[in-house]
Amino acid sequence: MLFHYARSQQQRDRYYDASGTIASGGTAQLLLPQSKSRSHLFIVNNSTGVLNIQFGVLPGKATLTNGVVSSVSVPDAGFGFLVAPTVRFLGGGNANDPATKGATMPDWPSPFAPASGRAILSGGAIASIAVDNGGSGYLVPPYVDIQADRTDPTGVGLASATTFPILPNGGSAFWNGTACSCEAISIWGATTGQAFTAKWML
Repeated sequence: MLFHYARSQQQRDRYYDASGTIASGGTAQLLLPQSKSRSHLFIVNNSTGVLNIQFGVLPGKATLTNGVVSSVSVPDAGFGFLVAPTVRFLGGGNANDPATKGATMPDWPSPFAPASGRAILSGGAIASIAVDNGGSGYLVPPYVDIQADRTDPTGVGLASATTFPILPNGGSAFWNGTACSCEAISIWGATTGQAFTAKWML
């Protein structure tokens, strides 16, 4: 006879807490560092103003010249980086396979010779992206993925008034299961002292 047990019946799952307030209005602050695992995340806005959060770092913006990545701009410098984040060029299509239609999404094909590059830090923020190899055969600019190094818990993008909003007076955001992000998260509020509840499980 086979028996099935839910995980919660076999081990104790702790509910961790990162609740607090906005330390300085108009300035992004770290809400949660990068985790090795995170199965559940719940954030509640207990203030009367909107709060905004940012997971990880926004992607860079690649410029192409004749199918080659010639430069990358940095729309999100982030803060708190201890180690330069990893830069990956994903998608962009393949000139040898026009059926790819050159989609810029990261799960689409790349050329046989994709670009490579690296982040340059200054004061814990991303100052620029150096293109070490522009690759060849791109149909459209690739998705430039910028991801904090696995050894760097605190490097994160800058939450701002334009990033993911959590509405005031009890508005919430909830993630559960395999789709819960493990990236570092920053939070932003316009006013010092805005309160929030943040709880998660590993």
